[in-house]
Amino acid sequence: MEVLTIFFGILSLVFFGLFIFFYFIHKRNLEILNSISHIVSSKDGVPVIRLIDALKEMKEDLESRYSEATKSRENMRIILENVNDGIVIVNGEGKIMLSNSSVCKFIGIENCALEGKKIVEVFENYDILNFIDKNLKNFTTDSSEFALVYPQKRYLKCDAIPVVLKENEKALIIVIKDVTNERELDNFRREFISNVSHELKTPLTSIHGYAETLMDDDFKDVEMVRKFLGIIENESARMSRLINDLLDLQKLEEGKAEFKFEELDLSRVVDYVSRIVKPMTESLNVDLKTSCKDHIKVYGDFDRLVQAVLNLTDNAIKYTSQKENGTKLVEVICEKIDDKSCQIKVKDTGIGIPADALSRLFERFYRVDKARSRKVGGTGLGLSIVKMIVEAHKGKVEVSSEVGKGSEFRIILPLSETVNDSDSVPA
Repeated sequence: MEVLTIFFGILSLVFFGLFIFFYFIHKRNLEILNSISHIVSSKDGVPVIRLIDALKEMKEDLESRYSEATKSRENMRIILENVNDGIVIVNGEGKIMLSNSSVCKFIGIENCALEGKKIVEVFENYDILNFIDKNLKNFTTDSSEFALVYPQKRYLKCDAIPVVLKENEKALIIVIKDVTNERELDNFRREFISNVSHELKTPLTSIHGYAETLMDDDFKDVEMVRKFLGIIENESARMSRLINDLLDLQKLEEGKAEFKFEELDLSRVVDYVSRIVKPMTESLNVDLKTSCKDHIKVYGDFDRLVQAVLNLTDNAIKYTSQKENGTKLVEVICEKIDDKSCQIKVKDTGIGIPADALSRLFERFYRVDKARSRKVGGTGLGLSIVKMIVEAHKGKVEVSSEVGKGSEFRIILPLSETVNDSDSVPA
């Protein structure tokens, strides 16, 4: 509404200024013409030089006032072009009187010379055309929201404001606002709440069910009691992991997560991770190989880098263990890429990831196979956390995979000598 108020204020000033301008031009022209008439009708005759001076003065005055009018119009154009919302002014015949470039950006038009065109030549979306036509005919104030698919998916909110110009000429101002981010955020919130609710509901149902069974039991079957208590413990641990991941992700997003940056050797990170996962590899019959060819130093937080690499390695081991036949191998390699960057690669010979899922892997709660992911204890948040940790280190994460052959995740980081201390710590 603030944009509309400013716009109408400016529009009113422009129209008022143009009225005053033409009034004074008319008045000044009458004065000059009267002066010429007086000179011409003089009994003593008309000195040519006086007539020329009068005409010259009239010409200069007209040029000055025309220049002011042109300047005012150009200023109005500049103001409209700097308004983020799209603005279209349509006359009673459905022709565009004025518009700005934001309109063209929203509806995907390259040639933005819209003045004089009919709205049916410009707007291809039937709903928007119907909205403008209805409010133009009824001369009503209205507001509505539309979804566009081409040239890209957008949500546009349109406001129609009728105005009466000089000589009772009617016009309709259409203000178009891009609300795509707001709608996507709403969708994200709904999806997030749904995912969290579902993730918490499953273990809670299990805990409640087994606890209820134990309460009605006489505890004579010790083995069954131990089994049920084990399930309750596992489901409780799963809930704890989910809540901890959510809290960790929130801190990272808000910039409240603590990072203790120092110069460190990547081999320390890889060695530490390999010691943590060794018992898991033995129990799941997965081979683990590590390799750090050079002393590669980066400027980073040891604990956070361990968290990121451990997450990728843990996933690689679990999903490789799901493979029924063939080699079950996970490799963690750190190496230099060039004089400015290095990488940690986590390669596996596991089940692989479909190509159409790769672009969504780092989204919160996204799972390629939900049933299999829950079976291995995933929360669906680990890769999102990995991405945020790596980005806080001025790096990036890449992934490539082939179904049935395995996957490779790459954490790419700048070498310590290429990082300025002032740029190391995230804001």
